Order: sequence, then C-alpha cells, then structure tokens
Amino acid sequence: MRRLLWIVAWIAVALWSLFAWGAYGLLDFFGGMAARNADIVPGNPEAVEWLSWALITLRGLGLGAIVFVWGLVSLLILAVPAVLSLFLGSSRHHHHRVHEWRGPGTGPNPSTPFTPPTGSYQPNGLHPPRRIEKR
Repeated sequence: MRRLLWIVAWIAVALWSLFAWGAYGLLDFFGGMAARNADIVPGNPEAVEWLSWALITLRGLGLGAIVFVWGLVSLLILAVPAVLSLFLGSSRHHHHRVHEWRGPGTGPNPSTPFTPPTGSYQPNGLHPPRRIEKR
C-alpha cells in the first residue's frame, strides 16, 4: 500500500512539473516578447524604457513565483504519502520477519520457555544460545 502511495505521488509530481514547466515557458516567451516590443506603444522614449523595464521585472517575478509554487506544491504532494505512512503503521510482513529468526518449536510467545534441542550442551563450558525476550 505504501509503495502504491509513493508511486502515485511521484506520478503526480511529474505531471505537476510538466504543467509548471509549460507555464514557465509560456510566461518566459510572452513576457520576453512583450518587453522586446515595448516600443510599439506610442509615447516618449522614457515611457518606452520604463515600460520595457516593468515588463522585464514582472516576467522575472512571475518566473520566480512559478518556481516557488512548483516547489511548494511538489513538497505538499510528497508529504501526503509520508503522513499516510505514519498512520498506516507497520506492516504485518515486518512482524512476521521479526519472529523468523527463532528456532523451530519456540513460537512467537515470549512466555514459552526455551528448550534447547537434545545434544546441544557442550562439555567445554559453552551453553546453548540464549533466547532474547521481546518486551
């Protein structure tokens, strides 16, 4: 389930990135064209220069805003599966794998006493491995 959430989130980020990239390109193209053609507006040269500067500034602010909004929305999209993963808790497979290391016949119940297999006592003083209790 978690993997599916992350896959959907990354697909959403990819689609959002394509949309933001398109908006960035359109604003860059039309903003640049408007700034270059500011002299079409009749008036004195100072007004044309001011209009060109204003259009270039607005284009730059717009491009920065697109990048900022893209990053913010991308983080929010990726935050959804991260938060949902916290609420989903640990998977059953994880608990199953925790108990796999135990020997045969010991079971997942910590109250079951450990009974070593016959012939495991070593006369050289080594004892059978201790069972680690789960608390």
